[in-house]
Amino acid sequence: MYTEYVLKMAPKVLSQVDRDKHSKNFGDCDRNHWHLKVRDFSSAILQQTGLTIAMLYLLDFPGNIFYRKDVVREWAVGTVRYWRSIQLRDGSFNEYYPHEHGFPPTAFSLYAMCEVYKRLEMQDEAALVAFRKTAHWLCNHVEEKAYNQELASITALYSAYTVLKEDWIKAGLERKLDRILKLQSEEGWFPEYGGADIGYASVSLDMLAEYYWMSRDERVLEPLSRMVDFLQYFVHPDVSVGGEYASRNTVYFLPGGLQTMSCLGNETAEAMLRFLYQKPEQDFYFLDAVDDRYYSHYLMHSFLRAAERREKEGQKTSAGQLPFQYNQTRYFAEAGMLSCTQDDIYIIVGARKGGVCRVFRGQEECFSDYGYRVRMGEGKTAATNWQSADYRIVYENRKIKITGSMNLVKQKTATPIMLMGLRVVSAVVGNKIISMLKNMIILVDKKTDIDFERVLSIEPDRLVIDDYITSPDAVFLECADGFSLRHVASGKFFSRTDVGQHSRAQYPNIREIRIRKICYFEDGRMEEKVLTEHEQI
Repeated sequence: MYTEYVLKMAPKVLSQVDRDKHSKNFGDCDRNHWHLKVRDFSSAILQQTGLTIAMLYLLDFPGNIFYRKDVVREWAVGTVRYWRSIQLRDGSFNEYYPHEHGFPPTAFSLYAMCEVYKRLEMQDEAALVAFRKTAHWLCNHVEEKAYNQELASITALYSAYTVLKEDWIKAGLERKLDRILKLQSEEGWFPEYGGADIGYASVSLDMLAEYYWMSRDERVLEPLSRMVDFLQYFVHPDVSVGGEYASRNTVYFLPGGLQTMSCLGNETAEAMLRFLYQKPEQDFYFLDAVDDRYYSHYLMHSFLRAAERREKEGQKTSAGQLPFQYNQTRYFAEAGMLSCTQDDIYIIVGARKGGVCRVFRGQEECFSDYGYRVRMGEGKTAATNWQSADYRIVYENRKIKITGSMNLVKQKTATPIMLMGLRVVSAVVGNKIISMLKNMIILVDKKTDIDFERVLSIEPDRLVIDDYITSPDAVFLECADGFSLRHVASGKFFSRTDVGQHSRAQYPNIREIRIRKICYFEDGRMEEKVLTEHEQI
């Protein structure tokens, strides 16, 4: 199920690694650093590639030219030794800036390096010292906004515990685990910058499931099952997942956690696996657009762990049906997300994103709507499709009403002066630069005086959207494309929805406007009408 795709992508991932044993950067997994030389430090999060290499070396499957080749083992060992060489004095690592002391590169890379060490039965005292320092750092730091990273730190610490056998590590991860399990939504998701996200939820599932597989800690079984139950509602009939309706807009999905849950007898997980990963050779496969960085990141070793587990454990359960395959309506009030299927029509609405919606007819997307934008000048844009807890949402019987104000975002462009300034700031304040940047480009919360109301009504034969927008000053209003203004590093990968059917209408000089959009289910036809309009003269 997985190995053909692994072999297809492996050359791309290995090209990111310095494999020259005489190079002083041997084992460096950041091609921008060791080869292109456009970065003067290595992004440590990419050292996860070491686990991919180790598993290619260890797993015997058809077509695997890397199996038990000594040179491949040397590459994997080299990634651990290089990782050790770029560790900061406090045990943390950099990802985007020097002196960053970033949480993600520290958590994800520690997990991968410990796994390489164990799987290859390495004996390296210097590596053990490095593991210990990084474990200390993770025990003393908590990620408050992106819970996939905090879950990764728990899995990393347990992996380090299996190597070092030191009880303080287990005590540290227990504190983290007790805290984070209490913060899981009853709906099954862990918060990602203020809401539920699909791609990052797959990372959370992957890491928590891996923790279970190593520890057999039964406390996490029910949380894992709730995660799978939630995620199944956002698998689309065109073999894609997630997108603009969720908090971080991600459109990828890791298989490792699903495979673990399938091995534990979860029929929903098995159904998701069979649907999402059965035919990766198809045109426009949803993972083909993921950039090389994220294959070097956690995607490839998740595929390989899934392949290893399926081979060893076999198929433990039959596949159930997914929500788009039977008539259902499920509204997740806390997440503000609706999934609805009636016959061959499947609809998703993201109410916390201002009423973003997508409609599928059969296996094809026939309609999408991403709300509105207003160009405000000086690189500033106001948008309705912003993740916000301030929107007032009322749901009743397949009808959602959302009211709120457009959020103002100033888009940033990298300049030499800005980058030099960031380096100076990171050298002075270290890890604090991350929270500063998050507030600037991710957690922007600046409301405008442009108000909107959106009502979405799912009727037997059509979806009706009624919009009402008011502004004290005349504005240039336009229908938004599916590109979020919120910065997400693993976002804006190409998807077929980029060329899908959504309105591109523009309305100049608007103070007040009512717009009705109708998607007819029978033929996928879209109708758009301006009901009332008051323009500035």
